[in-house]
This record gives sequence, C-alpha cells and structure tokens, in this order.
Amino acid sequence: MKIPKHVKYLSILFFLNAGISALIGGLSLYSMLRRRETLSDLSPEVTIMGWDLGLSILLTLLAILLLIALGISLRKLKPWARSVTLAYGVVTILLGLLNLITGDRNTSYGYGFLIQFYAVWVLLRPDVKEAFNVRLKKRDGPLQDNSN
Repeated sequence: MKIPKHVKYLSILFFLNAGISALIGGLSLYSMLRRRETLSDLSPEVTIMGWDLGLSILLTLLAILLLIALGISLRKLKPWARSVTLAYGVVTILLGLLNLITGDRNTSYGYGFLIQFYAVWVLLRPDVKEAFNVRLKKRDGPLQDNSN
C-alpha cells in the first residue's frame, strides 16, 4: 500500500518539531548550566528552579523521542502509531484550548495545537484509515473460517 501524502507530510512535521524541540531544549540546558554557576550561591530557590528546568528538559527529550518514533512508524503505517498519535493529538489540542481559555501567553501550545489538529484531521480521513487497515490485514493474513 502506498503511503498517503498527508501521512508523509505529518511525519515530516513531527521530525521538524522534534528538531526544533531539540534545539530549544539544548539551548535551555546550556543556559541552565551557565546560570547555575553564577546563581547557585544566592538562594535555595535557584536550586529548585534548576530542578524544574531539568524536569522540563527531560520531558522535552522524551517528547522528542516520541515524535521521532511516531514519525518513523507513521511512515511504516503501523496501526499503533495512528492510535498513539490520535491520543497525543487530542491531549495537545485540549491543553491548547485550556491555555487559550486561561489566557496563557505560551505560544508553543498554539504551534502544537495546529500540528496536532492537522494530525487528527489526517488520521481520521477515510483513505488514511484504510491505508492503516490494509497494513494491519496484510500483517494478520487472511481471515479463515474454522467452523468445520
């Protein structure tokens, strides 16, 4: 089965998103390490802030790995990747709407919101569903009647 063009576009967006996140995460880590040298003697709050940023960087790295794995698996039409991407998309869309409602000015959710809205739209299209179902049927083989 040929990979639908929107699935290709979506995987490219996931790779780009992972690359941008890696760049931002790397710069944040570099900034944290430089700041830690100069601010660590000032107060205990700085150490707590460092842990928060460290946790944020760890979660960013996990998200990067997830996006890369999803991008590769979507191109291979793995059914689990479609399910995980749909779940990830719905959660991201809900977080984006929550930020919009609460007035948070964090633009990264807006960017993620748009990509995940596109992801949900792509993965719910009938031609894309069929591509993943054909892949699943090929893997499982033809159904056989064992009633005899």
